Amino acid sequence: MRKEVIVVGGGIAGLTAALTLSSKGKDVLLIEKNDYCGGLMNTFERDGFRFEGGARALVNSGLVKPLAEEFKIDIEFLPNPVSIIVEDKVLKINGVESIYEYAKILKELYPESMGDVDRIILAIKGVIEDMKVLYGVDNPLFEKGKKNILNLLYVVPWFFKFLRTIYRIGKLQEPIESYMDKLTSNRSLRDIIIQHFFKGTPTFFALSYFALYNDYIYPKGGVGNFTRKIAEKIKEMGGEILLNTEIVSVDVSENKLIDSNGKEYNYEKLIWAADLKQFYLNAKNIPEKFKGKFNTEKEKILRAKGAESVFSLFLELDIPAEFFGKIATGHMFYTPKKEGLGELHRLELKRLIQNWKNIKKEDVYSWLEKFVKYNTFEISIPALREKQAAPEGKTGMIVSLLFDYELTELIYKDGWYDEFKEKFSEFVIDAISEGVFDGVKLKDKIIAKFSATPITIHKIVKSSDGAIVGWSFEEGIPVNASMMNMKAAVRTSIPNVFKAGQWTFSPAGGPTSIMIGRMAANECVK
Repeated sequence: MRKEVIVVGGGIAGLTAALTLSSKGKDVLLIEKNDYCGGLMNTFERDGFRFEGGARALVNSGLVKPLAEEFKIDIEFLPNPVSIIVEDKVLKINGVESIYEYAKILKELYPESMGDVDRIILAIKGVIEDMKVLYGVDNPLFEKGKKNILNLLYVVPWFFKFLRTIYRIGKLQEPIESYMDKLTSNRSLRDIIIQHFFKGTPTFFALSYFALYNDYIYPKGGVGNFTRKIAEKIKEMGGEILLNTEIVSVDVSENKLIDSNGKEYNYEKLIWAADLKQFYLNAKNIPEKFKGKFNTEKEKILRAKGAESVFSLFLELDIPAEFFGKIATGHMFYTPKKEGLGELHRLELKRLIQNWKNIKKEDVYSWLEKFVKYNTFEISIPALREKQAAPEGKTGMIVSLLFDYELTELIYKDGWYDEFKEKFSEFVIDAISEGVFDGVKLKDKIIAKFSATPITIHKIVKSSDGAIVGWSFEEGIPVNASMMNMKAAVRTSIPNVFKAGQWTFSPAGGPTSIMIGRMAANECVK
């Protein structure tokens, strides 16, 4: 089999690339190892309850809706209001003006740090203004008729604002932890604002989330319905999708892929939108003139580490969704205790891992109980966006929090992984039953429960370290991280091989992956 372009990896980046190429009449093949496309954007049903297996909703960011409109993807986007909850204080975000209500809540929780709260809010407001430039309009990358003169009159002023904003972003690249230390000495206040972000997240990216909360949307039928519709559109436009096929070898000199069954696929150009470490591990027969640069890339990629992963608990509850709707919204960030994590997820976690041979199971559970108790949970209730997502009078709830892959792997190798998952789930249920949900008696209302860990993500999605946003911010990032040169990010040392997805650019996320997928496709048609 020979194709003009082969895309490996059916996540949102690979789907965007294949969609773009098929729309341009290219002979394109998308190869996906699982029996569905979507990657970290997938939806599944169990016992009549709809659950999101990856992203709980989408951030539009001037990219998602324009993509759907340009390619006439038949999908309806529903509102996805977000709530922030600390103990029993609930903020239902309704526009960026909710920042003032947020400040009021923080001052009530930390009256000794009112001046610090004012400084933090001022910093967030500055980032919100920059976000209006970045995402407040549809990104010109996906605009129809972008080459006509009227559109140029629109794009040029946006571009100069964009350049100014990029300059400001460059000034806010330090880790959010050290930036917040300059604004407050109150560790609990600092933690309550940033502990649900990945360690070392760049300041701009972290502070921008108050603006992004207003930009969340929920595809009718679930996030996975959006990626399913894109896959359908690819085939409608003449593209081909091959599922249940894992590529295990890339012969660079011969422009040839080989799958796990030994079948060969020849390409003129290749977009690797799967785990990037797998490309460098499986690539062979590198032409001599590219070998030096390729090996340098390979060394950096294989040495680097993915960002934290996530533990998710899926609950089928004998409680009407409307009950939770009276408390908050269908998408919330809930911190039951205002004290914050402190060093639980840093120094104490590091000590556990470094001294693993001398650590007892009871020590891990003691740490885990505290880690869960003082954490921040992302909670998603699909039936509060779309009533049909759960049986009548019932609720499906997804509760997740960031968690370390390395610790999970150690537990898995030591043979008490299933017990650990059960214990973790119990701690999560106990923690969220306090504060705003106090008195709900969640334990008594559970019909069924199951969980997913960083190991689950690694096994299903084949993402290194179970990562969901690519590279760790704490380690040296081995790929381009400059918004001024994003096009360079999709190129590799091999001229006809391009890369896309969460491992291509940092910081990464759904909107970034869409943009990178589009750019990789455009490079293929030059």
